[in-house]
Amino acid sequence: MILLGLLLFGLGAFAFWSMTDPVLGVAPTTIGTILFVLAGAAVVLGVVRIARGRLGLIARLRVLPRMARAIRAGTYPAPPWSKRLFWIFGVLYILSPIDLIPELLPVIGLTDDIGVGAFLLSQLGVEAGRFRAHEKATEYGDSGA
Repeated sequence: MILLGLLLFGLGAFAFWSMTDPVLGVAPTTIGTILFVLAGAAVVLGVVRIARGRLGLIARLRVLPRMARAIRAGTYPAPPWSKRLFWIFGVLYILSPIDLIPELLPVIGLTDDIGVGAFLLSQLGVEAGRFRAHEKATEYGDSGA
């Protein structure tokens, strides 16, 4: 969440200080201000999540190789095929030159790709959190026996 806030802050700074022409009738300063507010909200939410002890982005990324090994070894169930296909189509959409909002529109053109990417990262984070909970349950189950 904090990284998303930093990304939004960077986009807001670009819109606020580098853009001169309105985008879809909206002034660049307005776009920049909206992105700054969203960035601040994302950073605050990220800090609150860390304070509550939830796994952060880096911790979740560190879990992914262990999760992949556990899935291959058969000790952890793989996500359903419907979910995996959805992730694959999401990655293909990001890589594809065909978009709902074309990149020809500055800043606005990247929003669909950023949105799909943020959604995919959040879903991957949810799976990493589930795996971490599975790991803890397995540790406590083994130590109590």
